[in-house]
Amino acid sequence: MPVTSTLLSVVRVDPYTTIGTLIALFSSYLFYKTYLLPNFLSPLRHIPGPPNESKYNKYKLPFIGNFLDILIEEAGVPHRRWIEQHGSIVCYRGLFNDQRVLIADPKAIQHVFSTHSYKYPKPSRVRRVLSQVTGNGVLLAEGDAHKKQRKMLNPAFGHKHIKEMVPIMVAPAAKLGRIWEERVDQSDDNSVEFDITNDLSNATLDIIGMAGKCFGYNFNAIMDPDNELSAAYEELFNTSSNTVQLLRLFFPIYIHIPFAHNRRRWHSIQAVDRVSSRLVAEKRAQANAEKSQGPDEEEGKDLMSILIRGNEQVGSLEDGKLTDKELKDQILTFLAAGHETTSVTMTWMLHVFSIHPEVQKRVRDEFLSAIGRPSEDKTLSYDELNALPYLNACVKELLRFIPPVPTLSRVASQDDTILGYDIPKGTQIFMSPAVLHKLKSVFGEDAEEFKPERWMDPATVPDEIKAKTKFVTPDMSWAYTPFLSGPRNCIGSKFALIETKILVYHLLANLEYHPAPGFTFKKAARVTWRPVPGMRLIVKRLDTSDETKVATI
Repeated sequence: MPVTSTLLSVVRVDPYTTIGTLIALFSSYLFYKTYLLPNFLSPLRHIPGPPNESKYNKYKLPFIGNFLDILIEEAGVPHRRWIEQHGSIVCYRGLFNDQRVLIADPKAIQHVFSTHSYKYPKPSRVRRVLSQVTGNGVLLAEGDAHKKQRKMLNPAFGHKHIKEMVPIMVAPAAKLGRIWEERVDQSDDNSVEFDITNDLSNATLDIIGMAGKCFGYNFNAIMDPDNELSAAYEELFNTSSNTVQLLRLFFPIYIHIPFAHNRRRWHSIQAVDRVSSRLVAEKRAQANAEKSQGPDEEEGKDLMSILIRGNEQVGSLEDGKLTDKELKDQILTFLAAGHETTSVTMTWMLHVFSIHPEVQKRVRDEFLSAIGRPSEDKTLSYDELNALPYLNACVKELLRFIPPVPTLSRVASQDDTILGYDIPKGTQIFMSPAVLHKLKSVFGEDAEEFKPERWMDPATVPDEIKAKTKFVTPDMSWAYTPFLSGPRNCIGSKFALIETKILVYHLLANLEYHPAPGFTFKKAARVTWRPVPGMRLIVKRLDTSDETKVATI
């Protein structure tokens, strides 16, 4: 103690000196990270890319990099410009001159997203923000946890089970079609203008509720759009501005500040958590009841019932059995990702139909010729919907034209090499479907046009269109990534595709869509690529006075 007292009396800590030292250290670190490292030391500086500047940085603010281009322009536009100017691998700057690598090369994409996908996990900040909505299910799980969850989930998304779910998916789609028809019929001029986004979101929520989670469980979102779950997802997916999203992404403490929008988000997350917890408990009880009743009882065919039964057959956690929390996280993932991506896909589909009436008519004519109009005694099947070539081409083209998720990011978990360039551990790697899907070098000079014919058999396409179309061939598949590929591809892609086709049938057979005069929107990258402030269309009842001639497809 005497020695300590003597030292303290001799060594006097000057607070001003301490503060000055800390400021000097921080300034030195900032100088290193934002100037020395990216410009002189990082191996990423050898990768070609745009100048470290932005035309939107009018006040020449430091450390902005190319961030404003990404923030202000439509998703994928600046990235596509950089790829066209600098090649298939590009290094650009984010905030604080953070170096990022963009890839648009088949070998690089395969390396990062397929061959070495587990060495390139999602960035921690992305997982942190998304997990609040989707849980840590198969979408966000990494490494062995992802392998275990994927193995358990694969049977539930098998071809046989998806086919069996089609009749369940039809009910909400048919209900929404009738509601829209009644809304139009009640108007004075057989025409009504409204925002289609919320209705579509509610319909896909009901579909995922009945088919995806709990067989026969109806969230009733279509009939009660203000129900707890529907309102929660509307808040989580659609109300945050770009600024708020960035603050939540880069500053974890921000979500704990009790601003009104943060409080609404907390309440929404709690609502989704309550529902998912209840569903796990109900489905486990149902599975136990089925087990006690014996093999003669009909088992639930929904995804969650299949998953729980399969999980009960696994001996232990060491053998790959999922915990209750992992089961709950799968529900959170299915609810969030399962309904949101399809609802935005349908929103964009009807928008595209409205500005391409000839495409809209041809899809409808194909439905009427092959299936007929919807009716209570008519059943849709997986096989007959997938046998419609023009419908299939339209769905594929819509997912190319406006992919639900415009940009994907990964981070190198160890030092690596891509296309001959050294990639240090911690480097963020970006791949953008919004870029790849519009590459003229791949899809032709008309890559920025909506043209379903590019997906069809050339022998079925008229000569005048054939001469102007670059048809999609298997060697182009690397540049078409709406569902990714490899071990991390979208496990629910078949479910989403057939769900979309069912909705198109029930919303197009008796109705037609036109642009709303004067209405403008922008494509905003939220969790998915959404129209903001929504999508208003004019919806009319189809004139059926002359149906003697249905176009032969």
